[in-house]
Amino acid sequence: MTLLVTGAAGQLGREVVRVASVTRPVVALGRSELDVTDPVAVRAAVATHRPTVVVNGAAWTDVDGCELDPGRAHLTNAAAAGHLAEACAEVGAHLVLVSTDFVFDGEPGPDGRFTPYGEDHSTNPLNVYGASKLAGEVAAGDGATVVRTTWLQSADGPGMVGRIMADLTAADGVVELLGDRRACPTFIVDLVPALLRLADERVAGVVHAVNEGVASWAEVGRMVAIEVGADPDRITAVAEVDLGPPRPAERPAYSALDTAVLRRLGHPPLRHHRDAVAAAVARLQG
Repeated sequence: MTLLVTGAAGQLGREVVRVASVTRPVVALGRSELDVTDPVAVRAAVATHRPTVVVNGAAWTDVDGCELDPGRAHLTNAAAAGHLAEACAEVGAHLVLVSTDFVFDGEPGPDGRFTPYGEDHSTNPLNVYGASKLAGEVAAGDGATVVRTTWLQSADGPGMVGRIMADLTAADGVVELLGDRRACPTFIVDLVPALLRLADERVAGVVHAVNEGVASWAEVGRMVAIEVGADPDRITAVAEVDLGPPRPAERPAYSALDTAVLRRLGHPPLRHHRDAVAAAVARLQG
């Protein structure tokens, strides 16, 4: 079963290639090898390699950049998904598209409470990035696997955990981290095996895949502090409005995802994010 990975040079694509290569032939195409916004190039690449599965790791994830350039956001996050879907249909390949929690608005339910979003919850993106990813979900078609996830952390780089560790060791003062946005910190090392299993089973439709547990970055920071032996009280939760001028794109205050479809399929849950944080600290301390 040949797997073709677009965006193979990105943090998600690299891990997909690394893990998948153990069990199957993999064609890894970074941006320099394939521009997914070019429909002719996409069709030619898929026709040449005739993969069984295509995992699209190509995306423009600069949320504020998307807000300032919606045309580019649409081309990269929406139109490209349509090009891939059409090319996959011609060779009978299954498309896997990675999407985002930003398709939701983060508003509480009618009872005023926040609860994780299920796959069937209505969408209402607050920004261009979320809207472009939602359009990509539609363009991918009903037969594709659309995997929504949140707050992705690199498998082979420092990520947010590394930045927090660096801030804790740089000085003895407080470390300010956002406390007014909450989601499910998700680690690519945990996401990729789940994504590949969904690909192998050709699961159609939207699937949420996140590490267990809901947290703010300030709460994650306290976990990191404990793991490195620092005083967790050095982590100070702040509101986004206190960090400087407003950013171009509005973000949802709450975007945790419920993984009902994974449970229904009998797939194992991704480990709790606190365990993933501990493992990331151990890796970075190395």
